Amino acid sequence: MVHVRYFGYLGALLLALTAAFVVGFGLDALHGAVAVQIGLVALAGLCCVAGGFANPLRERVGALRLVGVGDVALGASMAVSALTVESALLARIVPVLGGVFIALIGVNYVTDGRFFEIGGVEV
Repeated sequence: MVHVRYFGYLGALLLALTAAFVVGFGLDALHGAVAVQIGLVALAGLCCVAGGFANPLRERVGALRLVGVGDVALGASMAVSALTVESALLARIVPVLGGVFIALIGVNYVTDGRFFEIGGVEV
């Protein structure tokens, strides 16, 4: 059973982290890959909030589809983080692999559990 309400809480946390980054470091810190990464995290947060809490968009599109798009955006932000570090190869590979796996979970949500069973959805 998937409780989509919890994805709304996750989205709120992602939005809070995005806001904390902007407040803490200022808009000057948003350049290049960091700006793309923060934008993707904010998009993931918005999609998770829209999928987790009742609203007209969730009624039209579906909760798990919105959450799936959010997971794909979150996975992409993790992959972009490999561009922001200047350390060893392993520090670049691990976030990319983690991001790919999270994005694949999002693709599964968008395709209504085509690759592995999701179970029932509780709103």
